[in-house]
Amino acid sequence: MDMAINSGGDFDKDIFGRPYEVDGEEELIQKIYICLSARKGEFIYDRELGGELYKIEISEAGAEKILEAQAREAVKCVPGAEVQEISIDGSMIYALVYTDEGVHNIAVRRS
Repeated sequence: MDMAINSGGDFDKDIFGRPYEVDGEEELIQKIYICLSARKGEFIYDRELGGELYKIEISEAGAEKILEAQAREAVKCVPGAEVQEISIDGSMIYALVYTDEGVHNIAVRRS
């Protein structure tokens, strides 16, 4: 189990204002999201966590293929997760990720 986080990186809270835990598929999706959105080297406890998607200029030709390679590298620490495709819509990057639990479309805001 892991503590639920929100898109701002803070603990998410239940209707009573308390942090809560996620497990199973929710935990897996959260791990993938963290790997895709975190900047590699910036998490003090694990300098290998995250990726370098933020370095890619999404307006350049072939950005999807470059982002796809970077996304695959970022999620390689999550057993059973495999990035199949990347798409871009404005400032959002969408990663189509296959896992043992199913297929997930994970959105990451481009910062």
